[in-house]
Amino acid sequence: MAYTMNKKQMEEFLNNIVETFSGKDFTIDDIKGMDTFMKPKKVKKIKDPKAPKRGLSAWIIFTNEQRQKFKTENPEKSTTELTTLMSQEWRNMTDGDKKKYVDLSEVDKQRYLKEKEDYESNSDTSDTEAPKKKIKDPEAPKKNQNSWMHFGKVTRAKHPDVKHTAAALKVMWADLDDKSEYEEMAKADKERYVKEKKEYEENQ
Repeated sequence: MAYTMNKKQMEEFLNNIVETFSGKDFTIDDIKGMDTFMKPKKVKKIKDPKAPKRGLSAWIIFTNEQRQKFKTENPEKSTTELTTLMSQEWRNMTDGDKKKYVDLSEVDKQRYLKEKEDYESNSDTSDTEAPKKKIKDPEAPKKNQNSWMHFGKVTRAKHPDVKHTAAALKVMWADLDDKSEYEEMAKADKERYVKEKKEYEENQ
């Protein structure tokens, strides 16, 4: 199976090999166990283009309406900074100020529910049995997180009053020059998981 990497991913991958296996013997299986090894992408389920779009939240409707205004007033700000400004504005608004967007959100929700009902009544999706979900053992060790996930958790904890979306965090992550702190956290978390998984499997 072929794997592809862009230049940045390749540099990070090679640097991690040097850091991880410096002075040690290693095999291809060791490399495949690294977080940065490019796993084959799972085939994404193709979404029906005719399926109705989900209703927008009041917050999303507000940002869609106000983004250009904030961008015009703050041309030097990045997308992440603009999102933070809009988040602060949203928090300071009264329930009366937000009512317009809440009402629009409710209208859009009703539009989605109606379109969804019409869509399902005209398709075979409602007759398809959903696959049974595998029951996870509550005693099983918690899966380790990668460096980006640690970055998101730390960022949200530092600024609990700011609504950081996944998209905003990805932009912040891409702009971050030094990721070593979060890479070390990911490395320690992986070691923790491997150790706990081994102990767990030995007790099964």
